[in-house]
Parts: sequence; C-alpha cells; structure tokens
Amino acid sequence: MRMILTFAAPLLALATASSTMSAGGAMPDPTVEYNQNVDCHNAYDRLVSEKKAGTSPSPAALAWAQSYEAGANAGTPCPAPLPEMTARGGNWYIRTVEGRDAALAYAQKQKDPAALSEIGHAWINSSVAGGTPQEGLALIEQAADLGDPVALYSVGTLYGAGVIGGKKDPAKAFTLLSQSAASGHIDAIYRTGLYYLEGIGTKKDPKKAFAAFKSAAERGHFYAVIMAVDMINSGNGTKKDFELAYRLSRSVTDKGEPYGAIMAASSLLQMKDALKHEDEILYWMDEGIARGDETIRNQLIPLRAQVVGAFTKAKAPPEYKPRVFKACPMKTVCLVNHYSGLQSCTTNKDYWNDCDG
Repeated sequence: MRMILTFAAPLLALATASSTMSAGGAMPDPTVEYNQNVDCHNAYDRLVSEKKAGTSPSPAALAWAQSYEAGANAGTPCPAPLPEMTARGGNWYIRTVEGRDAALAYAQKQKDPAALSEIGHAWINSSVAGGTPQEGLALIEQAADLGDPVALYSVGTLYGAGVIGGKKDPAKAFTLLSQSAASGHIDAIYRTGLYYLEGIGTKKDPKKAFAAFKSAAERGHFYAVIMAVDMINSGNGTKKDFELAYRLSRSVTDKGEPYGAIMAASSLLQMKDALKHEDEILYWMDEGIARGDETIRNQLIPLRAQVVGAFTKAKAPPEYKPRVFKACPMKTVCLVNHYSGLQSCTTNKDYWNDCDG
C-alpha cells in the first residue's frame, strides 16, 4: 500500500501545477471572473442597446424602462431589474449615450453607488464616451466608499496590484475585498481565500481560506473548486477526505476540463482501499492522457507506467466506465446585495453533500 501512495504525490503535484498555469488547452485560466453583476443601470443600457439593434423589448421591460427613466428624473431609487434581465447574466458595460446619461442622473442626484460604479467601469473600459479612465477610477473609488460590492472588488484588486498609490498595499486590498465578499461578490470571496491561504495583507489562516474557497465554489466559482480539492488532499485547513476530493474532482471533469481526471486519479490513489479502484484509477489516467495537452501527456504517461507496476492490471478494460454514482442533489445558493436588495441565485450540483455524483 505504501508503494501505491508514493504515486499519489507526483500525480497531485501534476494536477496542482496544471491548475495554476495559464489557459492553453488543458490548463484552466485562474483569472476568469464569475460574479454576475446585474443592476438597474446596466440592465437599462442593455435594453437601449438591444432596441437600437432591432430587438423589441417585452411589454414588461418597456414598462420597467419607463419606471427607470422616471426615477432618474425624479431623483428616486431605480427599480430592481426584472427576472428576464437578471437571467441573461452580467458583465455588461454601459455603451449607449442614453444609458450613460440616465446612470449619470442617478449618480449626480442621489449618489447611487451602483450608478457611480457602472459609469466608472464604462469609462475605464472606454465602452462609452464622456470621461477618461482616470475620471472613471475616481467614480469607482467613490462608489467603493459608498459600499458598492463591484467597486469594492475593483478597487481592492487595484490596491493589491499597486495601481493605486504607486505601490502594493495588501492590507488595504484585503480590507476592501473582504467588504465586497461580505456583500456576496463571488470573485471577492475567492480572492479572500487566496489572501488567507498565503497570509497576504492578513494573518495566514488555512481554515478561513478553505471556508472561502468552499463558499465561492458553491456559488459557481470554478477555480475555487480546484483550490478546495488541493487543500482537502493535503489536509490543509480542513481534514483529509479523499472521497470528497474525488467527488469535487469529478465536478471538474463534468465541466469538460481534462485535469479533473488527474485530480480524480490522485484522490483515488490516496484512499486506503486504492487497489479496489484499479480500473477507475487507470480510467481517469487514460482520460487525462487522451484529453490533456502535451504538458499533461508528457508527465502523465511515464507516471501511469509506474502505477501499473504496482497494480495487478495493465489497463482498465476497454468497456470500462466509472461506477454508477448515487446522484448528488442540486443546491441553490442565493445572495442579496445589501444596497440594492437585489437577489441573485446560482444552482449547482452539491458535491459537498454525502453523495457520489
């Protein structure tokens, strides 16, 4: 058994190395952001943009737009986006003059944090005319001071990179990211996990790091799953639980990512009854070789040969498929923006539950 366990470490190292490299076939991109920001301002601009492109809004959307415009003129809070608007997801920068002017009215008349943030991000990204990136940054900082989660995340990230102030300020960055995370910003939750894990801007705390990765993963943050698996396999910040690590690894393969197969094989190799899973381990290693890029194949093929030497079989049967798993339930996690009151929900398989798949 000890001989088998010696193969788990290099296999896990390969999975971890693969997961920390930039995108390129089999490698994930750790910089991808998952927070879906939909507020009344970018929702209105999207309606205007679509109408200009020839798409007719629904009667409910038109009525909502009129209510939004009335709020801009009267200096009253804007209406929450309709479900049909939030269902399309976020990541929309204001790009029409009409949307810009309406959001500016909300920003100027009532200091609406989301309006300040939307205009600021639009000017930084040059998606609409009317202001410079420097002016946009000033608006985002103002929105962050007023508690806008998206602005807090952006400003925190900039402090962490040293863009604001001329040098990196990890303590300031951690404070702002923590405030954003408390408001439900998925990427901020994940980043606080990184800060806790490495002791950046705060005291190193693996338990809090794992809790942050788990929270972000349950809300759909793909890379947080990878970080959580790494911590579970190493027993860092949480107890070792190779069954859980295996379930989470399969959730990565469900997303079509080849290195999930490497993570799955590593988790199985570390189980006390690893020899009972010979076919399954070889199946996942073969999946990694077949679907991985050149980097993965070059490292995995010789490692597989060593594993076979400790097994009773040279390969999984051609017809082999992973065992039938007990279905995991679906779990919906909802977050409420503390300023706007807007609720957003994500639904994913609850691999954290005591289930198989």
